[in-house]
Amino acid sequence: MDSARELLVSVAGTIANAAILATVAGVIVGAVLWGFGIAVQRPGVSQKGVQTLVGAVVCAIVATGLNTWIAWFGQQSISVWN
Repeated sequence: MDSARELLVSVAGTIANAAILATVAGVIVGAVLWGFGIAVQRPGVSQKGVQTLVGAVVCAIVATGLNTWIAWFGQQSISVWN
């Protein structure tokens, strides 16, 4: 059971790293949209940029806790299986 738990934690760590990289890309895209929308006076584009920034920040918060959540669920599964 310990090896299964370690595998889950390793996979979760890999997914969390990929998610954090994706959120960085989301922040960059959101900032570009926001700035472009303000520069060309298009409030709809600017609004989408702000929404993208907020979504990226929320995803970053969730991604940072992913490894801990998987470790906790892995520990709970050992108690259920025994």
